[in-house]
Formats: sequence, C-alpha cells, structure tokens
Amino acid sequence: MTRVLLVTSSLHGGGAEFVARTWIDWLTQRGAATAVALLSDTKGRDDLDPRIAVHDDAAGQRPAEAVRSLRRVIDRVRPSVVLSLQTHPNLWALAAVASIPSASRPAVVISERNLVSLGLAGSSPTHRAKVLAAKASYRRADRVIAISHPVAGELVSAFGVTGRRCVVVPNPATAKVTVRHEPWIAERPVLRLVLPARIVEQKRPLLAVHVASVLARRGYDVELITFGTGPQEAAMTRLAGEVGVRLSHRGWVEAWFDAAPRDAIVLLPSLREGFGNVLVEAAAVGLPAVAVSGALGVADAVVPGVTGQLALDDDPESIADAVLAAAPLRVRGIDGWLERFSVPTSGALLERVLAGAEAERRANR
Repeated sequence: MTRVLLVTSSLHGGGAEFVARTWIDWLTQRGAATAVALLSDTKGRDDLDPRIAVHDDAAGQRPAEAVRSLRRVIDRVRPSVVLSLQTHPNLWALAAVASIPSASRPAVVISERNLVSLGLAGSSPTHRAKVLAAKASYRRADRVIAISHPVAGELVSAFGVTGRRCVVVPNPATAKVTVRHEPWIAERPVLRLVLPARIVEQKRPLLAVHVASVLARRGYDVELITFGTGPQEAAMTRLAGEVGVRLSHRGWVEAWFDAAPRDAIVLLPSLREGFGNVLVEAAAVGLPAVAVSGALGVADAVVPGVTGQLALDDDPESIADAVLAAAPLRVRGIDGWLERFSVPTSGALLERVLAGAEAERRANR
C-alpha cells in the first residue's frame, strides 16, 4: 500500500489549501495510508478524514528548525511518497529528504501553484531568495506537478525541470459546486461584475473599479460586487466613490457562486494567476468570466467565446471590451470540459503521477 505524506503550509485558506485537503482525502478514500505535515498553522485539521494522521511538529518554526522537524516526521511516518504544495513546502520537503540515504529515500513530488516570475518585480529580497532556492532545487524532485500549462512552461524554461518530470494535473476546481444553474438567457439591463477574490494587490481590485467606470462612461448601468476581503478594500471603496461606481462588498463567501446574481459576469483582473479556480467555478454555474491574457495561467481556466473572454491586455478599455464580448454568452454544453476539473479526474491523474514517481525511485535504488 502506498504511504503518502502531504506537506503543506495549512489546510485552511486559499485555493492551494483546498486542493491539499481534496487530494489527501481522495488518496485516503482510495486506500492509501496518508498523513499530513503542517508548516504554518493547524486550522482545518478537524475537517480531514479521521484516518489521516496530522503532524504539526514544524508548524510556525523558522526554516532550518522546520526542515529538521519535517525530517523527524518523515522518519516516523516512513512514506513511500512525499507530496508537497506551494513554494515553501516544496523547498522544505526537498531539503528534509536530501540527507536520507538513497536506498531508503522516498519519492518527492512537488507542486507549484503560481507563476513565480511574474511576481518578482518589486518583490522583497526574501522572496527573491526563495525563488533562487526553488530554481536550484526543483530539478531534484522526482516529479513536478504544475497547476496549469503556463506554469509548466515556466518550470521547464526557468527552473530547469525536465519535460519528462513535469506534468500538469488539473485542479479539482468543481468540487465545491454542488448545484448547477441554467445560464442566464435574458438581456442584462445591469452589468453586474463579480470579483470573487482576495482584495489584495495581485488581484488588482482597483483595476476592476476602473473597468466598471469605463463601462459606466460608455452608458451602461454597472454594479461591482466583491466576494472576498483584504487590505485594499478601503482603497477600493474610496476609488469607487471618486469615479461614481456602485460597489458592494459581500465579504468572504466560500460558495460565492451560489450567492452571486444569476446574471453576473465574473471579472478576475489579476496580474498573475497560476490557474484561477473561480473561473471554472463560474462556468460550472453558468456565469461567463473575463480575465486578462497577461495573467497567463487563466488560459487553462477559460475557453474564449464559450465560457468567457480573455482581455488583450490590462488597459481598462480592453477589459471593458472583453466584458461586453462575454455578456451575450450562454455558458452551456461544457460538461466534458468541466469533467477535467472534477475530483475523480484530478485524483486519478494524481495517483498516476505518485505511482510513477514511486516506481521510478524504487527502480533506481
């Protein structure tokens, strides 16, 4: 029986944490012996299958001590595969197994969830050092899972990961959607733009306000609705008041797609996205979505002309054009595409990756 140790910062929070919970639950249900090592906090551990052992030895520790604690967890659990998600856990997992003799070393499968290079401009020295460490060490992993094809391209071109070891496993992005809705077929007297994201700089919420302002100047009745919280919420509110945009903050809502108006258009103007779960969630409930082409990872999460549109660039006028192009779309007939992002499909592909890494590691001992 495969023994899998999942290394993750947390089980609670954003999309990566949701994927971590979903994947480890799937592997457990499929009969794997599973455990989780937490590096940051312990929120969400009670939501896991009770058969999953949770180790918080390294939670909240400084990097060097966290690596030592993680190594002790690995010695106790004795996994055949270590699976990690996100950059910090990836680095800690690779460092923790480095001193284990090859004959007993588990396979290491890491997963990158974002486009790292697009986040370098203006970043801190600490972040740049983290990226340099990733570029030096990712190639040592037995397999590297990318969240999307643009992320895979970066891993191969900038991180030295070979194409043979780099694979794309789609996110189980439809897992939260339990009720499908018929697409809106009437006219949209009001353009209701929904921003389902953290209100932080990377998501560019102020740009969403500018897009709404452009549409209003073109004569459309526009309302901007957010589902999320973050440090730019006050600035967003101020800007909306200055440019005369109707803005409503709904706070963090896990099932935002059920709370959104049925005639809404989802807008995700992020600077970068490794993927964009909300774009698939939108399609699953019949809502067209708009994202910016330059965010790159969104290309795997939107089918232009079918589930939404990709704006040419991040000029508010271009994004407004994409919103108007998306407004007439009736999102339907996409069940086959959505199946790619289901839990069974994502989980089955993950199992294949882990099995391949484990078999190769065993053969090379």
